[in-house]
Amino acid sequence: MKSQLRFFSLSLIITFLSFSVSVHSQIKPETQTGLLWEISGKGLKESSYLFGTYHLVGKSFLDTLPQVINQIKKVKTVVGELVMEDEASMAQKLMPLMLLKDNTLDKILSAREFAEVDSFLKIKTGMTLSMLNGLKPSAVQVTLIAFLLPNNITPQNPALDMYFQNEAKSLKINVVGLETLEEQGAFLFDAPIERQKELLLKTVRESERMKGDIKELFENYRRQDLKTIESAFLKNEDYTVQEMNDLLSKRNKAWVREMPELMINGPAFFAVGAGHLVGDNGLIALLKNLGYTLNPIALK
Repeated sequence: MKSQLRFFSLSLIITFLSFSVSVHSQIKPETQTGLLWEISGKGLKESSYLFGTYHLVGKSFLDTLPQVINQIKKVKTVVGELVMEDEASMAQKLMPLMLLKDNTLDKILSAREFAEVDSFLKIKTGMTLSMLNGLKPSAVQVTLIAFLLPNNITPQNPALDMYFQNEAKSLKINVVGLETLEEQGAFLFDAPIERQKELLLKTVRESERMKGDIKELFENYRRQDLKTIESAFLKNEDYTVQEMNDLLSKRNKAWVREMPELMINGPAFFAVGAGHLVGDNGLIALLKNLGYTLNPIALK
C-alpha cells in the first residue's frame, strides 16, 4: 500500500495546493520578488533566513545558487514545515487519518461516479478503485494528484525540503519542524466527506487543467517569479476562503508565534513552501508586523 499511494509526497501535495488556491488578498510590492530573505532587527544578534521552497523542485535547482547553501552553513537550526521522515514512517502515521469509519467509497459515490473515478484511476495508476474502497475521498484525490505531478524527484535529486534537512544533519545542525505530519494530514483528510467527494470528482474531471497549472507553476518557481505565482492565486476558484485560511493564513500565524524563539536561540534557516511567504497574512508581512526587518537576498 505504501508504494501504491506514494506517501513520499504529502508535504509536496500540500504545497501544490498552497500554490493552487487564491490568497484572497493583495500582496505588498516589497514581497513580490525573491525566494531567499534575510531576517534581522528586533534584538537579533545574528540574522536568520527565510527561503520559499517548491516541493516539485529538486536539489539540482540549487546547483547554480551557492548563496542558499552558504546561508545554511551559518545557522544553528534548520526549520521546515515538518521534520521529514522515511516513507514507511509517514505511511504508518497517516493511514489512520486516511481510512473511512463505518463507510466505503462505493456508498459515498453514486454508481456512475464510482465508475468514473475507477476508470481514471486505472489509467493513471493501474489500480482499481475497489482496491482503495476503504479510503476517504481525499486520500484517493491525493493519490491521483501525486500521479499528475512532474516526476523529477529522485533519490539523487531529492526535493528541496528533504535536501535542506539532510544537509543540516550532515553538518550537525539541528533540524526542527513547525508542525507535525499528523497536523499536515488533518488539513487534507478531515474535511466533510461531501466536500472531499466534490474535490475528488473535480480532480478527475479537470485533470488536464490541473496538469497545465502544475507545469506553469513549476516554471514560474524556477524563474523565482513569486509575483506571477501570486497572480495565479488570484485567478483560482477551486477552494473556499475558509479552506484557504486553514491551509495558509492560520498555519502562518501559528508558525510566526514559534519563529522568534528559534531565532533568538541562534540563527535559523526556515524552509517552507513559497506560497507561505506572500500576502498580508504571509510570513514576510507577519514578521514585519512583529518588528523584524526582512530584505531579499539576490539569487543569480
